Amino acid sequence: MQVAGAPEAASEQKREDAQVLASEEEDKKTTAEKNEPAQKPEPKKRSTIPTPPTNDLWMSIPALGLYDNYVTNSAAESAMDYGAIKLPHSGFPWQDNANTYIAAHRLGWPGTASHHQFYNLPLLAKGDVIYLGDVNGTTYTYEVTEFKEITPDETWVTTPKPGRDMVSLQTCIETFGDYWTMGPNWYVRYIVQADRVSVDVAE
Repeated sequence: MQVAGAPEAASEQKREDAQVLASEEEDKKTTAEKNEPAQKPEPKKRSTIPTPPTNDLWMSIPALGLYDNYVTNSAAESAMDYGAIKLPHSGFPWQDNANTYIAAHRLGWPGTASHHQFYNLPLLAKGDVIYLGDVNGTTYTYEVTEFKEITPDETWVTTPKPGRDMVSLQTCIETFGDYWTMGPNWYVRYIVQADRVSVDVAE
């Protein structure tokens, strides 16, 4: 008995049968159907991000050793003495095309979350990750893409950019290109911008 050859022969017969069936199906098609390109499955649409019931926001930047820092939604400079603030006119991460604009002190105040909060912001590099989280437990992940140095009156940097979901982080530096002289003037604003790469909605 040639047992070893039997499965091969059976397999070959199945292939031939399948080819005949496929050929018959093709013959039944009209000329238009034959020329019609194969339909690709529709890409999965991104599920809608649930809007949280409050505007509470948390920030983590592993490269700076910052984890679960609470971000206050306030424009008051006095609020920044206690930790990072999000400018109220800027968007939230759960909104489309938002430029979530967050500012914090370089030195800050000992005993508060502001103490050295953005001291090492100039050390962030392209590709570093920033996480924002909301009260629903949704996590928004961003990767650093660019850096800017501007004067305090250049408010254009806070505006949203069409087609981009981003976060901007701002702190003060002494002057252009001088990242490590700690005052006393703080003439320039140093900005790190990052683009959103994923959204993880809590189950």
